[in-house]
Amino acid sequence: MLKFIKKLTPQDKFISTFILKGVGLYLLWYMLYDNWLLKDGWVDHFLINHLVKSISFILELLGYTVFMYADAVGIDGTHGVLIGAPCNGLSLFALFAGFIVIFPGKLKHKLFFIPIGILIIHVVNIFRLVGLALVVQYKPESLEFNHKYTFTVIVYAIIFIMWIVWVNKFASKNNR
Repeated sequence: MLKFIKKLTPQDKFISTFILKGVGLYLLWYMLYDNWLLKDGWVDHFLINHLVKSISFILELLGYTVFMYADAVGIDGTHGVLIGAPCNGLSLFALFAGFIVIFPGKLKHKLFFIPIGILIIHVVNIFRLVGLALVVQYKPESLEFNHKYTFTVIVYAIIFIMWIVWVNKFASKNNR
């Protein structure tokens, strides 16, 4: 086994280490979320409450009469959008932050970039849900497609772009 490790190129070692760190971080997140955050529920409830209030605020700014419940918001006369734990963005925050944590870069850059990235993801998620509320109002038959594909692609594309920015601006050899 030791001979095998010595034969690895620096690039192979980097990729292997990256994958091992990624798997380890995923398992840590899974245990943390399933055994503490999910059971307690306060983080999910906080995010959902903030999303409901933010979406309502934006829809009202756009001139709509809005209804709100604990985990739902929409334009009066529609069924609105229900925001569950999978849609509150928490797993996207963890995915984004995990990638930044395991990728090389200076700690001070990570401490700056991770919160900014999470904030961007949260704002994008707010506008995604506003968009879905508008879809329910004007084209309800396309809600499932837009929820599953259109907005998912947009959100993941933005996260991917932020990762590319991290790799190109902060994780270069000059910044390690």
